[in-house]
Amino acid sequence: MGTRVGVRSRWRALVVGVCGFWLAAGIGAGAQQIAITFDDLPAHGPLPAGETRIEVANKVIRVLERAHVPPTYGFVNGIGVEQHPETVAVLAAWRAAGFPLGNHTWSHMNLNQQSLREFEQDTEKNEGLLESQMQGADWHWFRFPYLAEGDNMEKQMGVRVFFAEHGYRIAAVTMSFADYEWNEPYARCEAKHDGKAIAGLERSYLQAAGEDIGYRREMSQKLYGRDIPYVLLMHIGAFDARMLPRLLRLYQSRGFTFVTLEAAEKDSFYKYDVDPKLLSGPDTLEGAMAEKQLALPGRKDYGAELEAVCK
Repeated sequence: MGTRVGVRSRWRALVVGVCGFWLAAGIGAGAQQIAITFDDLPAHGPLPAGETRIEVANKVIRVLERAHVPPTYGFVNGIGVEQHPETVAVLAAWRAAGFPLGNHTWSHMNLNQQSLREFEQDTEKNEGLLESQMQGADWHWFRFPYLAEGDNMEKQMGVRVFFAEHGYRIAAVTMSFADYEWNEPYARCEAKHDGKAIAGLERSYLQAAGEDIGYRREMSQKLYGRDIPYVLLMHIGAFDARMLPRLLRLYQSRGFTFVTLEAAEKDSFYKYDVDPKLLSGPDTLEGAMAEKQLALPGRKDYGAELEAVCK
C-alpha cells in the first residue's frame, strides 16, 4: 500500500490543473440525453422455461438496433462463461452487433466485502476474456458490481490507483430503477402461466422507470440547474428483454435521445469517473446531493411488492 500512497501523492499535484480543464469544459453533452448500459453479461437472473441466454441477448440486440440506439456497453462477468461455456455466444453476438464489452469483475465481486487485492485479482482475471472478445478494441471501462466502491478510504483510493495504472475509466450510474428486481418474479409467474400477474409486472416496471426519470431529473436540476447526460443501468435479464421496446419508447416520450457511454461521460459531472487519477469525489447524483446537504426526493421502493408476486 505504501507504493500506492506514493503514487497517489504524485498525482495529487496534478489535480488542480486537471480540474481546471474540466471546469473550463463546462457542460459536456446536451440536455435530456441518456446512455444505456447492460450489466451481467452473459447471464442475469432466472430464465423462464424454454428460453435461453442467447435468445435473451438477441432480443435485446434487435430492439437496440431497431431503435437506432448507438453502440451499447455490456459489462461482463467471466464466471458465467466458465460455468456455462455455451454462453460465450452471448458475448459473440454482442460484438457482432458492433456493441462493446467492459469489465464487471470475473465473479461479480463486491469490493465492500472483499480485500482490495482480491478485488484487483478478480478484475484482472476477466481481462483475458475481454481481450479475446474485443479483438484489439478498447475494453477499459469498468462497472462496479453492486455499485460498491469500497467501504473504507483505503479501498476507495487504492482501487482508483489500480484503475489509473490499468487504464480504466468507471462507467457511472446516474439513472437506475432497479430493473433487475422484476426478472425473478417474471420467471415465477411464467412457470405458473399467470398472465394477469405478468401484466401487473409490466405496469409496475414502466411505472418505476417513469418515476425514476423524475427522481433523477429533480436532483440534477436542483444541483446544476440543468439535465446532465444520464447513464442508465440495465441488466441482461429475460423480463428486461421483454420490456425493452416499451422502455425505450418511454424514454423517447420523455424527450430523451440516446448517446454512447463515452459521449455521456464527457460531461464535467463525470470527471472523477473518466480520470481515476483525480482524488475521489461524488460520482452519483445522490452523492452530490449529500455533499451539498440537500434532501433526496422521495420515490417508491418496489422490492417488497415484487418479492410477493407469484409466490
